[in-house]
Amino acid sequence: MNTFLTLDLIFFVLVAVFLIIRLRSVLGRRTGNEKRPKDIFMYQDTTLDTDKKKILDGKQSIKSKFHNKLSTEKENNLNKNTVLEKIYYVDKSFSPKKFLSGAKIAFKTIIQSYANGEINKIKHLMSTNVFSIFSKEIKSRTRKKYILEHTLVSIKSADIENVNFKSSIADIVVKFISEQVNLLKNEKGKILKGNDEYIENHTNYWTFSKDLKSSNPNWKLVVTKAE
Repeated sequence: MNTFLTLDLIFFVLVAVFLIIRLRSVLGRRTGNEKRPKDIFMYQDTTLDTDKKKILDGKQSIKSKFHNKLSTEKENNLNKNTVLEKIYYVDKSFSPKKFLSGAKIAFKTIIQSYANGEINKIKHLMSTNVFSIFSKEIKSRTRKKYILEHTLVSIKSADIENVNFKSSIADIVVKFISEQVNLLKNEKGKILKGNDEYIENHTNYWTFSKDLKSSNPNWKLVVTKAE
């Protein structure tokens, strides 16, 4: 009987040892370096957080780039800068500095062409209404045989005064302060208006407009106002 129990116990011990060895070979040992299993809910949350972070980082990057472009702008008008920022979101090529540089060129070109009576050459830079007004004034001057001699001495400043952005249409008002000499003469060369020994200070408010969805890169002059 004792022999039977001893053999029986030995058999069970061997079976137990065999099972332990098999379990170790299948499951392996814990070393403390095992990777934690992924929690599918945590994984989804992390993915969402990552996506949000990418979106926020993207927006922050755009803002950062735009505010770098605002370095030459006045910083005392937050609302104005906010609207300019909206324009930049639609048109990534837009920058206040680049815009003002183009506005100065347009100012010089349009005024000189108006004085020379060559307004048709720059029709694409003006709205239909502004072109019509300038054309009528040139025709009236030509009919009277008047000559307008214009000299733009300097543009002392050009600053963005106001910005409107509705739908895809952006309107930007630029305040120009310039020094000019304008002489209106008759056909005999007599000065009818102006002084050739005096430089005039001019303040002009020009409104430039653009449809940001248009492939045309030019801003058009839509309103002119002088002080």
